[in-house]
Amino acid sequence: MEDLADIEVEDVRQSVEYGRYMEKIGWEVINKVFIRRLGPVSIAKIQRTNLPKELDKVLKDNRVFMCKFEPAKVGHVPKEFRQDGWPMLGTKTIRVDLRPSEKKILESFKKDCRYILRKFQDTKYKIQTNEFRKFYEIWKRSAKRKNLWIPNQREYEALVQSFGDECFCKTINDEAGAVILTHKASAFYYYAGSTIKSDLPYLAVWEAMKEAKMRGAKVWDFEGIYDSRWPNKGWVGFSHFKKSFGGVEVEYPGCFSKWRWPF
Repeated sequence: MEDLADIEVEDVRQSVEYGRYMEKIGWEVINKVFIRRLGPVSIAKIQRTNLPKELDKVLKDNRVFMCKFEPAKVGHVPKEFRQDGWPMLGTKTIRVDLRPSEKKILESFKKDCRYILRKFQDTKYKIQTNEFRKFYEIWKRSAKRKNLWIPNQREYEALVQSFGDECFCKTINDEAGAVILTHKASAFYYYAGSTIKSDLPYLAVWEAMKEAKMRGAKVWDFEGIYDSRWPNKGWVGFSHFKKSFGGVEVEYPGCFSKWRWPF
């Protein structure tokens, strides 16, 4: 398997579709900057890209008092930004190479993952594609079972509508599923859930990976795993799950903040 060093992955948050989604849920998109108005002032965030050249003008014109910056790569961060302990995105992720054959991809998975997927070969499961409303019901029940917060249905539907054909989902037996966003030959594992504690999420990921590959994706991005630099114990379990699919770990620099007088 390749180490993916030869593939440039542009984050899904830099897509036209994601910008459309942000606007639908109340943000403005100006020169790669997401701006949220709070009365006479605003907050801003810049995610997985470089700082735009006219950032100061954007912040001044929109009376931004706090700007969060999450770089895509390690590099120069202007001195007015300070690293903080409040990242909004996962600071570490796993990417899987989807270019080899399905057989080769499967062979690259960890032993426990391959064993679980083999068990499913002899059993028939109801596998559906793009049952988005059904997935939301699964996700909602999953969140209630685990006592987790999820976006409301209006925001979820705004995401699906904004991405259109660049979004798909897989559901298994009405009990597990995942929503995948695609952008420039990369597939992002964006939302996932299961109504019961079972191994069905493994099958959901594998079916989604095969669908992404069929759609032309070269890279699968798991959208965040546990990072000891900014530890969150709630991420340990699903990080073990994601790591069982092999892949390459990618580390981000974290989050930086800039505070300014908005008037």
